[in-house]
Formats: sequence, C-alpha cells, structure tokens
Amino acid sequence: MEMPVPCPRCDEWIELHSTRKSPLTEELLCDECFSVEDQVNDYKEEIEDIQCDLENHTEYMKGDRRGWKKKVKELKEKIKKLGFDFEEL
Repeated sequence: MEMPVPCPRCDEWIELHSTRKSPLTEELLCDECFSVEDQVNDYKEEIEDIQCDLENHTEYMKGDRRGWKKKVKELKEKIKKLGFDFEEL
C-alpha cells in the first residue's frame, strides 16, 4: 500500500517508506533534505567538539587557538549557507 506524505522542509510529496529521519528534528524528510540536514548536523558536531577542546585548553590546539576559532567561524558560515542558524540548532 502506498502512502504519500509531504516533506516538511520542501513540501515535495514522497512515499512514506522513502523518508529518512532528520538528525536535527527527527522529522521524516525526503533524501535531498535529509542530506542537507545531515551535513548541517556534521558541521554542528564538529563545532561543538572544537569549542569543547578550546574551553578545555586541549594540548593539540595550543599555539593555534586563533586558527581553530577561525575554523568554527567558517563552519558556522557553511551552516548559514545551507539555510540554518547555528544558534537555533
């Protein structure tokens, strides 16, 4: 039995069995929207890891803290280009 449902991000109608669970909101998404949210989630996790290491003065970051902060800024910009706001994730 077919059961079409709309993707909550792009409103495209897809079969329920073709949906994938969003890593951010746990909504059921089409493949295209899922891949975008999955990439955003990867960036978010990388930012959180870097920020944690910066706060804990991790050894490998010593001498290049400014570079790591720049990396966080670049990742936040990538998230913004994908249509999300890091502060709202």
